[in-house]
Amino acid sequence: MPTIIALDASLSMIRPIPGRNEHTYQSLAVKGIQNLLDNLAAAGKLEHVALVSFSTVTELKVDFTRDYEQIRQAVKKIEPLDKACFITMLQTVVQLMASWGSQNILQLVVFTDCGLGFGSTSLSGFIEAYTGKESEAEYGWLKTLAAYNINIVCLGLHADHYFTRGLTVYQQLLDVAHLKGQLFTTKPVKQLVDGASNGGEAPSTGSHKSELGRTTVFELVERLCESSYKSTEVTLKCGSYFRMETPVLLWPPTSHEPKLCHIEPIIEVRGFLALSDIGSPAILSRHWVLPKFEREKPTSRRSGSMAAVAKPPKLDINNPNYEMEKLEQDIRDFYAKDSKEADAGESGDDADVTIVLKHSSGPLQMEQQKESFCVLLHGALKMENMAALVQLADKWYGFIYAFNDAKKKSNLMLNILPPGTNVIPWLGDLELLGFTEDLAPGETASFPVRAERRSYSQSSVVWIRQASLQSDVQKVLRHAKKMPDKTQHFYKELNRIRRAALALGFVELLEALAMLLEKEFAHLSLNGASSECTMQLQHAATELRKTSNRDIKSTIAPLQKVGTGDSSSGTSASTSTPGYLY
Repeated sequence: MPTIIALDASLSMIRPIPGRNEHTYQSLAVKGIQNLLDNLAAAGKLEHVALVSFSTVTELKVDFTRDYEQIRQAVKKIEPLDKACFITMLQTVVQLMASWGSQNILQLVVFTDCGLGFGSTSLSGFIEAYTGKESEAEYGWLKTLAAYNINIVCLGLHADHYFTRGLTVYQQLLDVAHLKGQLFTTKPVKQLVDGASNGGEAPSTGSHKSELGRTTVFELVERLCESSYKSTEVTLKCGSYFRMETPVLLWPPTSHEPKLCHIEPIIEVRGFLALSDIGSPAILSRHWVLPKFEREKPTSRRSGSMAAVAKPPKLDINNPNYEMEKLEQDIRDFYAKDSKEADAGESGDDADVTIVLKHSSGPLQMEQQKESFCVLLHGALKMENMAALVQLADKWYGFIYAFNDAKKKSNLMLNILPPGTNVIPWLGDLELLGFTEDLAPGETASFPVRAERRSYSQSSVVWIRQASLQSDVQKVLRHAKKMPDKTQHFYKELNRIRRAALALGFVELLEALAMLLEKEFAHLSLNGASSECTMQLQHAATELRKTSNRDIKSTIAPLQKVGTGDSSSGTSASTSTPGYLY
């Protein structure tokens, strides 16, 4: 979930807060941003965050990064400039988010005092100009912005008329432009509510002590994180053994995405498949599978050392899992006994170091020493190069596998398939998968299900980057210069590019390729190339422009050379001029 944090850098942000002269609106916004980064570091530290400041112009302070400390330092250096221009900031955000595409959950978090701006760039003026002109091209960027989650942290006092008026206009913008947004505001103080209900006057500024402060801003950020950054918590289970289940967090959360079904609180592993058999099917979304750790309360040094050497709790005989737990405890005691004997055989200095290391284990090390089903599953899938098929709900599946990122860090990844049981054609119905041992005598396994005939005759063309397209075009031109020896290769590559362009709707490429062939034809003619080479280039350029060749099933054939002379006539066939058949 890429996030852009926008900080209002208008002059009104440096006003002192009534009743809290030690704070300004900007200083509270900075503390709120730092608190937001703390929450992201705990819940979504794998996400990219950018920082912008906006006034009359919007300035990118920190580009998308996972180094939150860089944003912490940059936000402290932002200085106020002039008036606020909220619309300019939104237009800049659309440009910055363009590189992430529409498949990601894009977040915009704004910290502002809800200033409306002045003149033609004010928020009220934009709403008046936009009303009734929603279909015009100049407002097309609002359709892109409608896919973002816009969270506005509003810093102000409800006794301030300008702040309450700004809240109304900001909400009006969200409603008129049909944006997915939410305003996070402080709760009015009780005295203010009672005074308004009784028709009395508003309280003095001194009564605002508890309405807007650092604690209040932290509460706004907590509400923001609860609604937009809360991880999806489920239980991952495998088999009937009680130890083979653990609570996990899915990040990004699945609640933000439109689904035909609802993921159950328990997702269960139904089997294991080789990654080569699964391939790359169409999926709805991808999520990190992170183990959930309970934060333990800090204990004293003495109690921590006592807990480190404390004996394991006594097992309950009435527990239905008593035999399994007793077996596990015996195995732990066996290996612990071997390690103690090995430590006793070491030298005195080494033994002292070993003892210090053992008893200096902190809460993090004790947490890492606990058994985890996620660690077991990740190691098994990574070593065996397999994936675990999991059931998310009735007739809805996904698969978990070990994923390596660009930094060669491996994590568990969940790919959610579309609802249904026959969503991977080459595997068939997922509910009919089984073991080869279950086959009846004489029955052959039909897994994986293969198509009788491939829908393609060669490797697919991929033009994600400019270099790939340039390489394919250069390959055609290299074959063109070597005709007539490479005539067949030239037309093979030419038809390959033509079919790919037609499949993608990239018709402009055909005209550009025809112009390149004409330039190559003129260049080779000046350099004295063979007549067959130039004729083939001219023929290929003409065929690319024909409407009949816009059918993906058609094929451009080489120009066939025929003789115009007749061997049975009085003239010699050797002196006849060869012709070309179109």
